[in-house]
Amino acid sequence: MDARFAWVLNLDADLELGARGSYTPTKAVLSAMRPQIERLAKVLLGQGDVLVGDDAAIGSARGFVGRAFCPTPRALALLRRAGAEPEPCPPTSVLRAVNSRAFCSSFGVTLPGAAFVTTRDDALAKLDAVPPLGHAWRVKRAFGMSGRGQRVVAVAHGNVADRAFVEAAIRDGGVQIEPNLVLVTEYAIHGWIEQNGEATFGDLVTQRCDRYGQWLSTERVTGDHDDPDGVRRSSLVSEARRVAAALTMAGYFGPFGIDAFTYNNGHGGIGWQPRSEINARYTMGFSVGLPATQIDAAHRIFD
Repeated sequence: MDARFAWVLNLDADLELGARGSYTPTKAVLSAMRPQIERLAKVLLGQGDVLVGDDAAIGSARGFVGRAFCPTPRALALLRRAGAEPEPCPPTSVLRAVNSRAFCSSFGVTLPGAAFVTTRDDALAKLDAVPPLGHAWRVKRAFGMSGRGQRVVAVAHGNVADRAFVEAAIRDGGVQIEPNLVLVTEYAIHGWIEQNGEATFGDLVTQRCDRYGQWLSTERVTGDHDDPDGVRRSSLVSEARRVAAALTMAGYFGPFGIDAFTYNNGHGGIGWQPRSEINARYTMGFSVGLPATQIDAAHRIFD
């Protein structure tokens, strides 16, 4: 008999991983997550699976295997309270390390002028410089969700509020600073890593997000319109292999995704950013990029 899963769809996992000390989502975060959780549950949960939230009765998921969007301490506690036994998962220290933007940056710069910095002086010095692309900088905290934890900062440090944002982010582990760009098309590739390190990779997908970075939809690339010469797919497959190997070395296993995008380079052309984010967890578009049947199939090897 196939296992039945009790799911915690903690879309605020990155906020928890970035929090200092204990974490409790605010009413605003809970409100923002609610419609997305409802959408995600329809595609991630299988027949007979149940959704576990803060209001789940004690023991209501007894006999189920516990599974989370990201197995953070809070998610595991909710599963155990409901009586589910969580499936094997990486320790929190590993989740925190591989979901930080510092981990993504450690693979090397793929966007002109981008850098992850950990000191106030380095951050302010970078923000004093003119970006090689665009007219301002985008500053991202080490952890964030759906566009949260980001700020567009003008050259020369911006205003007092901008400086305060940067300094607070530095205290919380560092910031990713990169040119603020006009995106053309957003892409992603998804994968699954077994505990023995064997990896399965999905197909190239395109993603749509609103202007705040909130996910709207994910679609598979089936024709030549979004990738006419196959460069996007080839580049993301290469990144997926590198990332999967590094995640395994770091002690991570389970679902992951890599985001990428094309952008207006300001000179009438289109630039390519092959690795903008690494998400060591499920994603909103995971079931499109790597369906459950594909995870269960033999390890895919790309030629």
